[in-house]
Amino acid sequence: MRAGLAAFALSVLITAAAYGGGIDNGFHFDDGHSIEDNAYLTSLKFLPEYFTDTRAFSPLAQNRSYRPFLLITFALSHQLGDGAPRGYHLLTLLFHALGGGVVGLLARRLLKKAEVEEPTATLASLFAAGLFAAHPLGSEAVNYLSARSSLLAAVLMFAAVHAYVVAREDRRRGFYVWFGVWFGLALLTKLIAITVPALCLGWELTFGPNKDALRVEGLKAWTLRLGLPALAAIGFSIFHEQMIGELAQGARSHITPGSFFLTETRVWLRFLALFFYPEDLCADLTMRWSTTPFDGETFRAMAWSAALITLAWRLRRRLPLFAFGLFWFYATLAPTNSIIPLAEPASEHRVYVALPGLILALLQVVPGLFAAWPILAAGLLGLAIFGARARTELWASERSLWEDVTTCAPDNGRAYLNLGRALFGEGDRVGARRAYEKCRSLWPAWVYCPLNLTVLELAEKRQAAAEFNIQEAERLDANNVYTAVWRGEVELAAERWAGAELAFQRALSIAPKLPQAEEGLALAAFFQGRLEVARPLLESRRASSGLGWYARGFLLDTGGQAEKAEAAYEQALIALPDHGPSRYNRAVLFQKSGRRRRAIAEYQTLVDGGHPSADALYNLVLALREEGQPEEAERRRAQLEAQFPDYPGLSGLSPAADPAP
Repeated sequence: MRAGLAAFALSVLITAAAYGGGIDNGFHFDDGHSIEDNAYLTSLKFLPEYFTDTRAFSPLAQNRSYRPFLLITFALSHQLGDGAPRGYHLLTLLFHALGGGVVGLLARRLLKKAEVEEPTATLASLFAAGLFAAHPLGSEAVNYLSARSSLLAAVLMFAAVHAYVVAREDRRRGFYVWFGVWFGLALLTKLIAITVPALCLGWELTFGPNKDALRVEGLKAWTLRLGLPALAAIGFSIFHEQMIGELAQGARSHITPGSFFLTETRVWLRFLALFFYPEDLCADLTMRWSTTPFDGETFRAMAWSAALITLAWRLRRRLPLFAFGLFWFYATLAPTNSIIPLAEPASEHRVYVALPGLILALLQVVPGLFAAWPILAAGLLGLAIFGARARTELWASERSLWEDVTTCAPDNGRAYLNLGRALFGEGDRVGARRAYEKCRSLWPAWVYCPLNLTVLELAEKRQAAAEFNIQEAERLDANNVYTAVWRGEVELAAERWAGAELAFQRALSIAPKLPQAEEGLALAAFFQGRLEVARPLLESRRASSGLGWYARGFLLDTGGQAEKAEAAYEQALIALPDHGPSRYNRAVLFQKSGRRRRAIAEYQTLVDGGHPSADALYNLVLALREEGQPEEAERRRAQLEAQFPDYPGLSGLSPAADPAP
């Protein structure tokens, strides 16, 4: 018990030391659609839909998956941090620390089973917990919030395997229940959990009481014990594929299973190398696809894996922990890094679940090292913490992360796209355009290159260029929800309200509750005079655009909520400093509340800055007279008469008139 508590305590301390500095790091990569734009995470009232509707996973139909337990933890994170990244990082760090503790518990039990004596077994298990918590190879799963799917599923898998081992070794049947609970939750977090029965089988082959009975009696016992979990894994896999549908299945990759498998043999070797020397980490590595087993790099990788697997099998009785560790490594990588083609060949968060296998294999080879040389063990943990902290600092901003990726993967169009988004957010539109164009030159068929150029062109008020890029995006992927959203934004910018409404309705048919599409639809209705449609959507939420803030302010203003309306107009002017209607309406509110000097300043900004409307001039004259500035008032009255001679209010502003306040 004390050793177990020590493993958890050490894991918590090392997690805090390695990753605590990144608690306020932001969202990255897929976090945009899976977290930031996912309205289903804003409240636990959507919890039933997590289990019945894959649209709750992401507004992007191509990226949908069935992970209801993951979504529950995301919703809790949203509540914890009010939607800010901090709430998500806090829970992720907690799960990671728990994972390190479970790895320590499992390592101690397996070391003792491998006949490693105390106190060596305890010290080595503490090292295992600490190394898992700090190893830089696991840093992507910790820092990249969407990768919580891999991290949380892995931690639940560790707990399930530990429960199974305890139930078998100590004959404590109650732990079979815990095995079922952890296994079930892991399946509901990510499909990689289907490998849990295989891990339990690996334990039976290396440590179990029937490990020497490889014939009838052993197979019968394993089938009776693991048959139900294996059927559950197979059944859940089929159910998962039915839930996500053909569109998500087809979007995984265009690579053939054979080519993907050959490429993954090189990825396995890369992960093994990074375990011992994690210097060449890359958040979005691109690789050449292997097409034949006979090219030099692929052949060497296959030979290495074949040699290691053969060695592990031959030494399974003498070095059972080494054999089980290597089995764990390859088995847990199988769902994502074997024959099922995925778009990215070497995403580092996928190796998180396999990391304990390499740690266990290492412990078998040098268990006494950590007892005889505790300073060396502490030094290795210190180096691991230093490496994890360095990676966490890299994940601190979009710019630092994607600049690094453009260095380690210079042919990666997505890296330049995300770098461009970071530069755009910093106000560097020239740099953003350069990065977007680089994205387009590298990946000309990728819809997000013209989509982000559309965003840039709209920001620079280049309507024709925005039209060109959104048409290109529609040609590449008309079914993408963001293509529909930005078609709507292009229509709004051109004041084609009916076209905007159609585009946003299409976006919402793909992704119900998508905030940007709901706001766009409300704006389209607002500018067509259908205030009853716009009001419930705009009055009850924060707006995300200048036009959204203006419309919200107008609705609040006409609803008698002057203070809130004034704040909304102010937000509109922050986003759109030249937006005349927002400035005019705010000036009217100033004038009505007796703040005439502020009203005069706003009216003067309007009429002298390119927005000389008749109403603004008329109200400016009134305000100047009320403020005791007759000469300036007369000058402005003359300006009104010269520019708008037919304005109805002119008769009441004659030089002899004494206008009412």
